[in-house]
Amino acid sequence: MRHVPTPVAIVATTAGGRPVGLTVGSFASVSLEPALVTFFVDQQSTTWPLMEDSDTFTINILGHSKADRCRSFSSKGIDRFAGVDWTASEDGDPILAEASVVLECSKHSARALGDHVQVVGQVQKLHVLSEDLPLVYHQGSFLNLDHLVSA
Repeated sequence: MRHVPTPVAIVATTAGGRPVGLTVGSFASVSLEPALVTFFVDQQSTTWPLMEDSDTFTINILGHSKADRCRSFSSKGIDRFAGVDWTASEDGDPILAEASVVLECSKHSARALGDHVQVVGQVQKLHVLSEDLPLVYHQGSFLNLDHLVSA
């Protein structure tokens, strides 16, 4: 599957009054009406159990220059929000200042599929914060989209 390019996002919520988030490399649009999106989380994740009971979350789409932020949100044993500029959505979920696009979602469903959990969210609000090219992962590294060719 490493040959399939995927957009990179940080999914975030609050748990116990604290921000919690993780990097996902499997984000996709599911439906336009209603507006549904999906992402997948490894069942071995130590962060997902902190997030799974939340009814709301944000999906922070990163710009192509934010690979370091992506890495920090996939690191274990650190405060992933240390030094991160963010504001709270109306539901209290983190909106990262570094994100290009943020989707505020309510949880539609979550179910185990193979070795992952598929989470489907219903988009309640969408914020375009910048027009940066997206951060895309492919074959073990991030793509440089600076030379993107228009169709």
